Amino acid sequence: MMNSVFFDELYKQFAWYDSVFTPVVKNCSSEFFFDGFEYKLASISTNMNVLSQNETFFVTKVKINAKNDVYIRISQEAINVILDKVLGKNNRRFDLTEVTELEARIITAFNDFLYESLAPNFNIEPHRRYNEILHLTYFVKSEISDTAAKFIISVPKDILSPQDIKLDTVRFEDKDFADSLVEVNLLLGTTTFPVAEIKKLDAGDIVVFENSNSSEMTLMCENIVQKFQIKPNIKIIEPYDTGGGNGMEENTNTNLWDSIQVEMAAEFDKVKVTLGELKSIEEGLIVDLCSVYDNKVSLKVGGKIVAAGELVIINDRFGVRIEKVNDSASQADEPSQHVPAEEAEVVQEGEDFDYSDFEVENK
Repeated sequence: MMNSVFFDELYKQFAWYDSVFTPVVKNCSSEFFFDGFEYKLASISTNMNVLSQNETFFVTKVKINAKNDVYIRISQEAINVILDKVLGKNNRRFDLTEVTELEARIITAFNDFLYESLAPNFNIEPHRRYNEILHLTYFVKSEISDTAAKFIISVPKDILSPQDIKLDTVRFEDKDFADSLVEVNLLLGTTTFPVAEIKKLDAGDIVVFENSNSSEMTLMCENIVQKFQIKPNIKIIEPYDTGGGNGMEENTNTNLWDSIQVEMAAEFDKVKVTLGELKSIEEGLIVDLCSVYDNKVSLKVGGKIVAAGELVIINDRFGVRIEKVNDSASQADEPSQHVPAEEAEVVQEGEDFDYSDFEVENK
C-alpha cells in the first residue's frame, strides 16, 4: 500500500506524530468535554481512503492561508461515543442527517478549539500552496462505549517538521533473534547459452557455468547481496574435463533466432537459514557445501525455470547435471519429491519456462 502508514518515510516518523498530536487531542477533549476518553493514533496516510471508507463525517474546515485549509472530520459514531459519555447512554442515536443547529455549533466549537491547540506545531507560509495532504486517523472510545470510532485530522504535510524518534538505548541485541528463520537465495553463477541448445536440454546433460567459482557463492536476501566462501565437497567433483561445454552435439542447422545467446543462471531454490547463520556468513564464515548440496538447483532464463538438477564441480566451476527439463506444453509442475537436507527447508519458486518464448512466427 504505497501511500499508507507503511510508507517508509511516514513509518519512521510515526512516533513523532503520536508524541506531538496525541497529547494535544487528549487535553482538548478533557477540557472541552470530560476526562475518560481514550485516543489512539491508528494511521498516518496521504491516502484519504485508508480508514475512512463507508463512514459519515461531520467536517470542519479551517483556513490557514489564502490557498490552504485544515480539515477535522469527526465520524457520526465518534460523536455518539462522546455524547454517550457526556450525557449518558440513551435510545436516541446521533444522526448527521438530522443534526440540529446547537449540535453543529458544539461540534464545530470543539474542532476549532482542537485546531487552535495544534496550530503552534504548524509552520505556515502565507502565500504558499501546499499540495500533499497528510491524514491522521484516530480511534476514540470511552469506558462505556461498545466500540472505537474514528476522527481524522487532515493537514498539509509541508507545514510540519517531523523527526525520526530514536531510542536512547538498544532494547534488543542481534543475538536475541539468532534462531529466527529467513528465506535466502543462493546463486551459483551464470553463463551464456544459445537458444538452440536450451531447446535440446535433456536429462543427464551437464551445464557448466563459466561465471562461477567453486569456492564461493552469492547469498541474496532482500537488499543483501553477499558473496561467501565455501568448502568444496569432493564427492561432487566430476573427474573429467568437458572443455567448458556441456557435451551436447553442435547444432549445424540453426537459424539466426536459435543462435542468439541468452544468459542462464543457476541457483538453489529458496533456503531457510537462521539470522545467526546469516550474520556469520556476513562476517566471513566459510560454509560447508555439504549443508546445501542435497537441495535442488534450478536453471533459469529470464527468471523462468528451464530445468532442475544436482550440483557438480568441473574444473573449479559449478555445473548442474540435469535431472528434469520443464515442458512448456505440460500443466503445472507436480510437487517435488526431493527431500531437503537436514537443517534447511526448500521452498519452490519461479515461473515455469515456456519454450514458445523462443518461437518465431512463420511469415
